[in-house]
This record gives sequence, structure tokens and C-alpha cells, in this order.
Amino acid sequence: MSEHTPYERHDDRLNADVLWDSSYDMPDMKGVEFDRRAERLPGLYPAKVREHVRARLADAGRVGDDQHPYDAAILHVWELYRIEATGHDAHIPGLDAWVSADGLANTIVEGESDLSRVASMAAKAGWPVVRVWMRGEEDPIPYRFLLLRTRA
Repeated sequence: MSEHTPYERHDDRLNADVLWDSSYDMPDMKGVEFDRRAERLPGLYPAKVREHVRARLADAGRVGDDQHPYDAAILHVWELYRIEATGHDAHIPGLDAWVSADGLANTIVEGESDLSRVASMAAKAGWPVVRVWMRGEEDPIPYRFLLLRTRA
């Protein structure tokens, strides 16, 4: 019998139990909806990030009337990050983490790496789920997020 729920999978590369991965579970979105949301999003970010957001979203592609799933996923990640990027301390020893408005513990990592340590630290602090935002060294905002199920 599997120890995973029907809604999760183990990612061997990240060494973590993943409930949601924005680069794997990409949303469907009509092009006109993408355009409407992409036009508004840069104005919600601080000036130092605004042009980065605007330029990336302007370079998006279409598949017929639909937005390319990767571009729709980036828009979704950036919209969610704008809402959930701040909060109070999550009190996870050894981890720079915060509790966002939706009540989840959050942390940011640079690039894709083994996330077992993050999940273990969150579990020991009592968090059953942690949201991990991924960004590159040069990226001002994350390009991906995952919801990890934690285990002590």
C-alpha cells in the first residue's frame, strides 16, 4: 500500500512528497484572460520588479485561443506570490520562513535542490504542509512553487 494520497507524488530529484507543483500542475487559461491579468499584475509589484514582470509576460505564447500553459503558470505563480509574500514568523528553527495570509508556512530556496531538509524542519515545528518558492540567483521573484507534505 502506498504511503501517498491520490493527490501527491514523490519527486526523486527534489527528494520530497509534493502535493502541488506549479511547473507540473499547470493551469489552462484563455489568451484574453491571460492578457487582462498580465496587464494588471506589473502595477501590483514594486517599481524595481515591475519591468521584469511586464517584459516576461509580454513575451508569452499562444496555443490557438489558449495561453501556453507555462506562461499561464508563471502568471499564476507571480499573482500568488504577490498575495502571499509577506507574513509573520513561522517559527521553524533554522529556516527563514513566514506564515502567509492563507495560513501556510512559506520559504524561498534558490534553484532546484534536495528539499528533504526543508520538509523535515517544517514537520519538526508542527507544520504538515510547507510552500516552497523557487527562484534563481538573479531572479527578483520566484518562478515556481511547491506544496510539500512534511514528515518528521
